[in-house]
Amino acid sequence: MLNLLEIYKNEYLKTKKSLGQHFLTGQHFIEKILDTAGVSKDSNVLEIGPGCGVLTQKILERGAKLLAIEIDSNLVDFLKRYLHFYDTFSIINKDFTEIGRDEIVGKYHFIGNLPYYVSTQILTKCTEFIDNSIDLTFMFQKEVADRIVSKPKLKTYSSLSVFSQYFFNIKRVCNISGGNFWPNTKVESTVLHFTPKQRYFSGKTEKDFLSLVKASFVLKRKMLKNNLNNIIDTNLISTFFKRDNVRAEELSVEDFIEFYNFVNQNKH
Repeated sequence: MLNLLEIYKNEYLKTKKSLGQHFLTGQHFIEKILDTAGVSKDSNVLEIGPGCGVLTQKILERGAKLLAIEIDSNLVDFLKRYLHFYDTFSIINKDFTEIGRDEIVGKYHFIGNLPYYVSTQILTKCTEFIDNSIDLTFMFQKEVADRIVSKPKLKTYSSLSVFSQYFFNIKRVCNISGGNFWPNTKVESTVLHFTPKQRYFSGKTEKDFLSLVKASFVLKRKMLKNNLNNIIDTNLISTFFKRDNVRAEELSVEDFIEFYNFVNQNKH
């Protein structure tokens, strides 16, 4: 069996720091990610940022059909050279955040050891393809994962928490220490599993709702009436919550949905 990581090390000697490349080496975690995603024979998988192919190869060995999207043209060439004998493998040389709706057809298990500097942008982009998603199994920097799964009234709770939990049911799969990557890193990582959920809004209404959520957290310690005073009639806050000293960090996704509906119904 090809050891793609060792072949890559011999050919390229190093990764590109500018693209945040750290390749997972821990075999136990590779298998855990694929088991969590339910990758098996005839699964349709979309891998974001396959790197040198440590996950890619295992996905193909399980008999899945795989579409990979990789920004680094050297890695695209590398994977084409060494995985060409898998007729279930195809790859697009592109930044995932610039992928068009017409380039992804069908339903996939989305998988990725995401470059940490663009991980939240990639997650946001994935919501555009939510109808193409069976589930998402992604690795994040632990601090970002903590924000994604955070509950109200915790320091980690943010607009990212509300955004993510509006679109998905999310569970923490495992934490991975920096020694399980090449090159090694001091950063701890976390794998999260996302399952698309029934959404409350669509179209422009959904965009307006998400804009209100984002605005509510602009200055996290400030009260809603200060963060939203240029967007809504702030008297609606005290009318709805029966007090005016409400902060965004106190509100669950459901609270935000109910509040947005109330604001929408009481527009002048």
